[in-house]
Amino acid sequence: MPESIVLFPATPVEIRQRNDVTLTPEHDVSSPQRVAPFVSDALAHRELAHQLTPQEPTFALYTLGCKVNQYDSHQIARMLLQRGFRRVEFREVADLYVIDTCTVTAEADRKSRKAAGRARRNNPDAVVAVTGCAATYSAEQFLRVVPDALVLGNTSKMNLPELALLALEQRDDWATNYAQYREQFGSEPVPTATRERAVIKIQDGCNHRCAFCIIPTVRGASVTKSPAAILSEARTFVREGARELIITGVSMGDWGHSPNTMSDDDTERGRSQRGNRELCNLLRALTTIEGLERIRVSSLDPADVDEEFLQTVAHTPKICPHIHLALQGGSAATLRRMRRRYTPEHFLKVARRWREIRPDGGLTTDIIVGFPGETAEDFEGSLRIAREARFSAIHVFPYSPRAGTVAADLPDPVPPAEQNRRVDVLLELARQLSAEYAAQFIGQTLPILVEQIDAEQQTIEGMTPHYIKARVIQVPKNTAVGDVILVYAHSWCDGLLHCQPA
Repeated sequence: MPESIVLFPATPVEIRQRNDVTLTPEHDVSSPQRVAPFVSDALAHRELAHQLTPQEPTFALYTLGCKVNQYDSHQIARMLLQRGFRRVEFREVADLYVIDTCTVTAEADRKSRKAAGRARRNNPDAVVAVTGCAATYSAEQFLRVVPDALVLGNTSKMNLPELALLALEQRDDWATNYAQYREQFGSEPVPTATRERAVIKIQDGCNHRCAFCIIPTVRGASVTKSPAAILSEARTFVREGARELIITGVSMGDWGHSPNTMSDDDTERGRSQRGNRELCNLLRALTTIEGLERIRVSSLDPADVDEEFLQTVAHTPKICPHIHLALQGGSAATLRRMRRRYTPEHFLKVARRWREIRPDGGLTTDIIVGFPGETAEDFEGSLRIAREARFSAIHVFPYSPRAGTVAADLPDPVPPAEQNRRVDVLLELARQLSAEYAAQFIGQTLPILVEQIDAEQQTIEGMTPHYIKARVIQVPKNTAVGDVILVYAHSWCDGLLHCQPA
């Protein structure tokens, strides 16, 4: 096997300067002890690798984190398949293991490292390639687990197929690399791992500096994809069988703005309205694609939501009546410390308006519990907003400090025992709210997109337009994954809407 190969879009010094944060030595991968000698043009050997690599090498892919990561993983899988690889399950023996990592919490880092270690145990002779946000944030944590790993930063990850081919062909003597380059934002249409659903990344990176978030450091400044490229990609997905498109990005409110005019303090209402108008126009254009059943919009910052966006999602055919607005904290004091761009009052105003124009619409959120300085009163604010907004689902995140963020140095941490207690309280409320929301659909006939079929148990699992997971007993004849079928909802149990064929 080669020594470790570490590829990053910029040196850590440049990252520190660009993002105005300080990374500890543990996260500095620029020292000679941590990186290999620089080889200026490894990618010039692409064609040689294509010619010399044994026929049909196998790869396995493991993805953690957000829908943006899912999109990136699907791109990597497509390119590997195009280059003659055959995909196998991650638990199987493979020639190449790819782990697309997440670093939003310490737990995400742990799971990412665990996946890398599992890959090495599956096949001690395989090439283990680690990419994504955790790899960008700290290559060292993976090199401790897999010393000969191929580690790529986010803006280098689309070169993974070529570099993996080189590593496979020259695994015994390939010199290690530390390439410094930045590739342009890609727009190649690629199929998803499943027939029924496709994720389209319309934007990447972030220009905002929330105190808890490391993502701007590991994904860079905001960049957006053109409407023409998005529509072309969407048509390709649909031709290849996708029935639902998920529109996603790291900071989707930035879409429709010129990157050259955006800045951290560029939050004027006029800018938000212009961006929303462009995003709404894009969504309406996507609905004209023949053969497409559904469009689902991923997470938006509450500060970027206006009346036109709510009306578009609520009443446009094919667009799922579901929005995801990340609350994060329920008090004005907590939101200020988090450096969020809205107040609790603004969030509730948006939530109430959504409920007015689409009473049955899904409204999901993220809430961080135990942010530094969060008092019992602050936490009660999160519970109060959750009740008033009547969330259909809540993603609960115990606060996890990330080195290089403002919040990592904030005083007054919440004791772990108290943080765990608050997590349990919020999770119980989330279960109650989900059950209350789902109750309105019991006794109704609903369309679901079939995601899984268990032939042995004769059950189907799928998603309603409102983002409710449904389980159906009795599989209708000739039903396939990717079909949209009508079901009758009769009960709610264990987080699932239980149904039967209509």
